[in-house]
Amino acid sequence: MLEENFGIVLIMIKKNLAKKPALITLLILSLPISAESFQDGLIDKLNSSITDIGFKKDHIISDDGVMINYYIKGSKKNALVFVHGYSCSSEYWWPQLEYFSKKYTTIAVDLAGHGKSGLNRKEYSMDAFGDDVKSVIEHLDLDQVVLIGHSMGGPVIVKAAGSLGAKSRLIIGVDTFHDLTTEGIGRFARIAVNSMFQLFYDSMTKNSIDDFFIDKTDEDLEDWIRNDALKSPKNISQGTLDALLTMNYPESLSELSIPMIALNARSFRETKLDSNFDTYKDIQIEFMEDVGHFIMLERPDEFNKWLEAKISE
Repeated sequence: MLEENFGIVLIMIKKNLAKKPALITLLILSLPISAESFQDGLIDKLNSSITDIGFKKDHIISDDGVMINYYIKGSKKNALVFVHGYSCSSEYWWPQLEYFSKKYTTIAVDLAGHGKSGLNRKEYSMDAFGDDVKSVIEHLDLDQVVLIGHSMGGPVIVKAAGSLGAKSRLIIGVDTFHDLTTEGIGRFARIAVNSMFQLFYDSMTKNSIDDFFIDKTDEDLEDWIRNDALKSPKNISQGTLDALLTMNYPESLSELSIPMIALNARSFRETKLDSNFDTYKDIQIEFMEDVGHFIMLERPDEFNKWLEAKISE
């Protein structure tokens, strides 16, 4: 069935809808660009403070004694909460924070070891990252949230949603949730991977960053992301990698009963559709063509309109 919405031609494939209420959407054309393009001057924005656009910078202390930095704009008790990925920070959501804060209470959280948050976490895990997000939401006494996570931020918001209960209205993943059958690797495999990481940190980091981009990625944006990722302390990168390796999706998802949506890039990693639908019934998966891993930075205008539509549904 072909359907037009916000200027996108959507090829919508309903897969056994009676059994699996999941939707696969292929974004073929672009959304109409607004008069104000969030791509304009993007690098200058990424190099400036989020407080420049009216956000308040604040922090809490996590249960394990780490300072967790966050940014907030707005006073309504229903909010959008943005969570970054591996070796990233709240700055990666700049175009979204600028756009959505005009209408919604908007929050971005720096996970422990990232951005302006503390570096003193002793043991990194998805549970601890999820608690970082949950603690900020509870501290702000929010009534209901839409959780939006990029890359590693996807499993983080799954963990947060499991702890927040009815406060979580919707989970939105950006180039994440590629394989929801992942149960985490065993002890010996973790030792092997972590040993490889210690020995080949530079080359492994460079190779993983190379995979983020496509030929069409803006060179200045690519350089900014590459340079920023390499700033992450080695011990924190390794701890965060270990947290990713041990994420158990089926176990975490068994505690949830809220809708999930993923917008993934075709270029980055295969998304295992059938097994994802079998693992979590209330999931919608969409794809954007001709974009790298950082969808929200490479195509901010289109992404913002897409996200706004999903939030409003």
